[in-house]
Amino acid sequence: MPNVPVPTTPPRRAPSPETRMKLKGTPCKPHSVSLVTNDKMKVMNEDVLSFVRVDFRDKTRRDYPVKEFVKHVWNFDENNHTDLSLNIQTFAPEVRTIEAYNEVANEVSCYPYLEIITNDLLTHLFPDPTARAVESNIVIVGNHKVAGDYALFKPDLVWSTSPGPKNQRWDWLLLYAEVKRGKEKRPDPKSVLQGKAPVPEPTDESLRANIRKRAAAKNDGAEPSMKRLKMDVTPHEAQTAKYLNEMLSHGIRSFASGFFIKDREMQLWYGDRMGLVKSCAFDWQKEPTLMALVFAAVGTANLVQLGISPFLEFSPISPKFESYKGGRIVLPKSEVVFGDSQERPSEDMEFKIDMTRKVWTDWGAVGRGTTVVPLEAIGEAEKWFGTEALVAKMAWPHANRTPEETFVRIVRGELQQKAPSYLCYIVDIKCFMARNMTEMGLPRAFMGIGIASEDRRDFRLIVMNRYEHLESVKSVDEFKIVFEHVVRAHHWVWTTSGILHHDLSVSNIMFYRNGDGHVVGVLCDWDLAEEKLSDAEYQADDARFLSIRPVVKQNPAAMTAPAGKVLPTIMEQESTPQTIKGLGEPIQEEYPPRPRYRTGTGPFIALEILETKEPPLHRYRYDLESFFYVLTYVCAVFDPKENKFGRLKTWERGDLADIATSKMSFFATGDEFFLSTFDGSHRDYKPLVTEWVKPLWRLFSRATLKKSGIASLLSERNDEASMGRDHKVAKLTAEIVPLVTAWRKMITYEAFMECLGLPPHLPTDPHCPSCGVPVLHKV
Repeated sequence: MPNVPVPTTPPRRAPSPETRMKLKGTPCKPHSVSLVTNDKMKVMNEDVLSFVRVDFRDKTRRDYPVKEFVKHVWNFDENNHTDLSLNIQTFAPEVRTIEAYNEVANEVSCYPYLEIITNDLLTHLFPDPTARAVESNIVIVGNHKVAGDYALFKPDLVWSTSPGPKNQRWDWLLLYAEVKRGKEKRPDPKSVLQGKAPVPEPTDESLRANIRKRAAAKNDGAEPSMKRLKMDVTPHEAQTAKYLNEMLSHGIRSFASGFFIKDREMQLWYGDRMGLVKSCAFDWQKEPTLMALVFAAVGTANLVQLGISPFLEFSPISPKFESYKGGRIVLPKSEVVFGDSQERPSEDMEFKIDMTRKVWTDWGAVGRGTTVVPLEAIGEAEKWFGTEALVAKMAWPHANRTPEETFVRIVRGELQQKAPSYLCYIVDIKCFMARNMTEMGLPRAFMGIGIASEDRRDFRLIVMNRYEHLESVKSVDEFKIVFEHVVRAHHWVWTTSGILHHDLSVSNIMFYRNGDGHVVGVLCDWDLAEEKLSDAEYQADDARFLSIRPVVKQNPAAMTAPAGKVLPTIMEQESTPQTIKGLGEPIQEEYPPRPRYRTGTGPFIALEILETKEPPLHRYRYDLESFFYVLTYVCAVFDPKENKFGRLKTWERGDLADIATSKMSFFATGDEFFLSTFDGSHRDYKPLVTEWVKPLWRLFSRATLKKSGIASLLSERNDEASMGRDHKVAKLTAEIVPLVTAWRKMITYEAFMECLGLPPHLPTDPHCPSCGVPVLHKV
């Protein structure tokens, strides 16, 4: 996978009152490393800190009990380790080392003392080093940056199997530690060991207790709600969380963990795709047995208990964790489902990790956290899939969304029956499996902390053919072929199964080469797909668009709610269980119905979705508009020499409303502004701007301007309604309705293809003799 980030949806930031309509985020929010990247493609520390503070807002649980943390995160219960119990209870740091550590005012100067203390502790706990599950130690990183695909950060200490600071990479780190020095007076080390240390500063828990006391005084003893106790991520927390964020952005992980040490206080940190958990702070000098408990847990933890995926195995087993050499992905036979078959394998499915390709993980902690692992089938898997190149896509989508593999199976099943020549343009799933967080053994599932249904995520793994990224095309003509393939295939998917992709972007359009070396476009990543809604739902959405706001004259009987109730909006009305065509029984959702979200990848989301207070129901024309943005983006920033995308800064903003403003200007300010978008275009793609982009730009510009005119008339009608001028309202309504009808007919598949100079429908598709791929566009 390439290292260069592609644009994704930005996170929400706190809106001002004027822009509060700006923006519900996507339900499956991909994270955007481009938001924290400068023009030279370098990740900026301050931007990362800001991103982390937003990303973990309201997703951070504080003051979790230390012993419970150790038990559930690292699966260590002292009662089950009687061989270590005595060593844990008898540990006491060496007084001279403690004294030297406490006297050092400089943060960097205290690292060696922490290293000595932890190594002494490990020796005390494990006199025989081979008793430890993983051969690893604390490493002082110092001035050396940990290597990775995104940021080049310098955590203070890391827990790693690789010795020395120069050999560290985020993929192989098992834990991290952030160290801070405070300004308070250093205690006497002897009094610390005797339990006579000064009372430590208030912890988060004591501060929360004070909040509860104040709330009780004002609310007759009522406990304040969890919502009132939610806290923003502090700058110091963000500094620690950014390392956890980086760990979760590398490697094949389920979760990540680490430490925060400030003088004598120590906190334990845990993070997964649903947020952060921080333990209570404890005084590790006053309570050395707690520190010993922590390192006993870490010392006995295997790779899985340190956050590495349970499906990753090594043969032969290596004491080091510093590459995927000998690595395999092993899927239990009882859980594997084949893409187009109801059969089950007779043995576990094993895949060797392809060392010639890179394991890639999406940047960011919270979210789907997609990881793509290049594979070669071996054993039982080779019997099923042969020797073709494969990948495993691992992700944590929302638990209440229809799984990607379900949509792909429906799409391929409908195409097989009605338009089989288009099957080759849809991702081919070989097999898949799914687990909820309890079945995955995710620590969060056992920690007893509540999680909102909209934040709950399940693990899903899909094995599929390996495809090439869009930036790997070798010429403009190849890009045109790929683009035409996926636009046509998308149309046929909608025609045959009524499913829309919802997340078209440069990341989700890929290709492969057939036996003759010709490119074949493939539409991938159906994570956010949705099935066509009922006519009644679309009609209700149309009525909402055309409704008078505020409504002056109402039918009192129709608008009266039961006593004590408030009439729900369209957004709040409940829906029946979702029925997925082709699978029979309705899906019985365990969670409440989803609200109407903006879905997609920021730079490629349709303007109408971005600019509306309440996101409209998704329409086919919105996906067509996303295709147009993909075409524009490629022509504007693709560098065919380097095979990478640059940045289209006007569309890669930190707020979706800012993207909407930029797109409105793109459509409304004429040729000069349009052409300036392509000032940096590569000369090979300049002709395509004239040939394809500009005709489509004119089409979407006309539709955008017509929509603006309609909006103006709707606003005028609302004003007339507020003044009770019914005859004016009727006149404006008669003018608006045909304009809306004409506007909605402007963006069609036929109109789109006409702008490309291509026939919308092919008579009889000729086929390549070798692979049966229709020849839709010749080089």
